[in-house]
Amino acid sequence: MAMHTELWFPSVVWSQITHVVNNQALKHFAYERKQNDVGVKHSNVGGYQSDSLRAGDHPEIDKLAKHIEIEINNCAKQTGLFNLELYNMWLNINPPNAYNESHHHIGAVLTGVYYVDAHEGQGAIQFDRSDNAEYHIPEYVEKETYFTSTRAKYAAKSGALYIFPAWLKHSVQGNTSNTDRISISFNYGVKR
Repeated sequence: MAMHTELWFPSVVWSQITHVVNNQALKHFAYERKQNDVGVKHSNVGGYQSDSLRAGDHPEIDKLAKHIEIEINNCAKQTGLFNLELYNMWLNINPPNAYNESHHHIGAVLTGVYYVDAHEGQGAIQFDRSDNAEYHIPEYVEKETYFTSTRAKYAAKSGALYIFPAWLKHSVQGNTSNTDRISISFNYGVKR
């Protein structure tokens, strides 16, 4: 009889390519916002992060927020959580050479990113394992799997939506292209 397998403490990343918003309109809004908003400095190095976006800032932002809320609550349901509410949402503009340092989102339950304008060479989002498995997994394995990997990368590409646990350490590689990478990040948590 085979051993029963159970996955405890898995790191989940949900992904989809979506076409629910007009990315050109969002790109235009991002550059307008950058001109009128000094922004904040968190994990972004060499790039721009806006202050929190609000309902009514732009019709496409509202449309995107509605879509993300549906997907977030589908993810919450899959993992046994109650419905979550939006805590904050912000714009990121990463020009050539800009990147995001490794971080997590304290206070949130699920977080994520939507890529407004991104393509190959602009840096993948990278998730790092944080359970110290690298000290136990042999340097060379027969086959790299979800169990043996210490890092996962997801491409930055227009229309990509990634949702993941807020405690999952992540970074965004440097933009090695000659154009800006534009994204919208968000945090969801327990209803207040």
